[in-house]
Amino acid sequence: MPFLHFESSTNIKDLVGRRLVTNKISAIFELVKNSFDADAESVTISLDIDNDTLTISDNGKGMSLSDIKTKWMVIGTDNKKGVNYTEKGRPINGEKGIGRFSVDRLGRYLTLISSTGKNGETIKMEFDWQRFEDQKDTNLNQIEIEYVFLKTPRDKGVDLIISGLRDIWSKPEIESLERKLRGLLSPFPKTYNDFKIILDCKKFGYVSKELEPYNLKDISSLWIDMKITKEDSTSISYSLYRNGVVIEEKTYPNPYNFGPVKLIVYSFNENDKRSFYYKFNEHVKNFGNIRIYRDYFQIYPYGENDNDWLGIDIRKAQGVFRNLGVRDLIGYIQIYREHNPDFIDATNRQGLEENQALEDLRTFFRKEVLPKLEEYFFLKKFKTEEKEHVRNREDITKATKSLNAIAKDLKRTLPEKAQQVLELTKIIQENNQKQDKIIRNQQQLVEVYKRIASKETLLHGIIHQVLIRLQNVEAAVWNQRDDVSKFELPSDLHDLLEESQDFILSTTKEINDYLLSARNYILRKREKITINLYDQLQKVFNAHKHSLENEKINYTIIGSQSINMKFDLNDFKVIFENLISNSKKSLAKVHDRPREIEVKFEVTAYKLNIFFKDNGVGIEKNAISHIFTPFYTTTDGYGMGLAIVDELVKTNNGEINLIKPVDNEPGATFQLSFNLGG
Repeated sequence: MPFLHFESSTNIKDLVGRRLVTNKISAIFELVKNSFDADAESVTISLDIDNDTLTISDNGKGMSLSDIKTKWMVIGTDNKKGVNYTEKGRPINGEKGIGRFSVDRLGRYLTLISSTGKNGETIKMEFDWQRFEDQKDTNLNQIEIEYVFLKTPRDKGVDLIISGLRDIWSKPEIESLERKLRGLLSPFPKTYNDFKIILDCKKFGYVSKELEPYNLKDISSLWIDMKITKEDSTSISYSLYRNGVVIEEKTYPNPYNFGPVKLIVYSFNENDKRSFYYKFNEHVKNFGNIRIYRDYFQIYPYGENDNDWLGIDIRKAQGVFRNLGVRDLIGYIQIYREHNPDFIDATNRQGLEENQALEDLRTFFRKEVLPKLEEYFFLKKFKTEEKEHVRNREDITKATKSLNAIAKDLKRTLPEKAQQVLELTKIIQENNQKQDKIIRNQQQLVEVYKRIASKETLLHGIIHQVLIRLQNVEAAVWNQRDDVSKFELPSDLHDLLEESQDFILSTTKEINDYLLSARNYILRKREKITINLYDQLQKVFNAHKHSLENEKINYTIIGSQSINMKFDLNDFKVIFENLISNSKKSLAKVHDRPREIEVKFEVTAYKLNIFFKDNGVGIEKNAISHIFTPFYTTTDGYGMGLAIVDELVKTNNGEINLIKPVDNEPGATFQLSFNLGG
């Protein structure tokens, strides 16, 4: 029986080569992955702009003549199929046998030099890809590629010297290549930290620069780590960090089936975004968003700045003031070739197949990750009272509609009762409208206060008005004394009245002096000096020692006695005196446990964090989002204490946040975070 067999024209080179590897970055990625799979310790990407040459060189195990004949020169042969790990134990990244045609995408000519380091055998081959295009009707196996053995031996590895480059490599292009190669490397703790990527382009200032993954923990003030481990795939665990310190962590059942993953997602407020731009000379919105990594490398193009594969911005549009967008996030998701078999490469090597596993990953991110970040990111911005009022107004509207329907039914049989119901409905509607108007006016007033309360002009004006009223009080007391002097009173009554007047006058003077001092404080120029944190905290608490003892409040200060920071000393005192005052009020309501205040501080890689904690009655849930709002109070005070603390902390390059209590733990904990160096 006669047989037929397939043959291939030279067109196959383009079909699985330049048309499949669609851009120069993807092409370089494929070649870097091949070096990783060859157990190289390093791969160097060198661009010689003047000589129009790109060289990719590694010190991996190299290819013998047999390897080149049976593997590299056979199109579509995937010699890595069924092999999960290299000899060094690295997970295999390249596959499909198409990486070799990435060189065609990058340039017309290729010089390949390879050595296994054995027997001094070094092979050199020259390729001109144009020959394949010029001979389109020729069978691929009829185009001969000459090879030679070099007399000068070299260390093991492969050099790919590509010339006749198909792209222009300007300085911005090289800078972009650096960013993308850095982004290619997994930012998770490296199991394979013996692999290095080196970029060399001397014309634009790159001299064998070793590239490191991006570290954003020194910039983002709020991020989340979350994982499903291969050891326990039935649970999801996460840790939330603010300024390098864990503020919440939890483990709970896992309802998903796509296998072990781990991720880290950074959020960026306006200050964080400025810091990001200062460090990288690039905006967060242009950096990209949530990238996927398999084992060691990024799966391109997920998370690039034009690739919102998670639909984050669509979600944000549904709640602008409660949802984060791609401009606010940078994140990394780690998956594994061995443990996540349902994540399958797309045919064109651009991303993953759209299947149920990928859709489950999207759901996991939107439901498990984002809401936890957003709860803290928008904590100060939630308007719970306003939402509550809207719900009440809607409930009243529904109730009045029901009453109108009842009145309509009663009108036939009991017209008088129906009229009474209608009048009641009218009263309810009128009162609801009046209440709605009052609340709207109050909200507008609060918004005005919120905009200007932190301004020195307002505080100066408030103090000025109070000083005038104190003068009026003082004048009224003296007038009263003059009026009373015209009458003869019993001596004991006269003494009592005079004592009362003296008390008012002395108190008025004391308040007057305090406010004058406060006004001078507002107008003064702040001066940051180096202070010892432990010593200054001791001094503040010592000033309150007697009152704390009288109220049976114990305090502890925990932290290194050698930490110094730059701070305005008066601001420091005001901040912690206000926090102590708030704790006293809260602890005064505690009668079933020892009353305690704890101040603990620690230094992370980039931040100084101070935790001020008491075990008082805590802060009611509906008040949490308002505690830093000027004039908002749940006590008999003026509601300015925490607003002033918030402003002074910001003035000294820091931020203050309330930490959510763990397991209904009593009291309140505030985290004050400052940049190292002041």
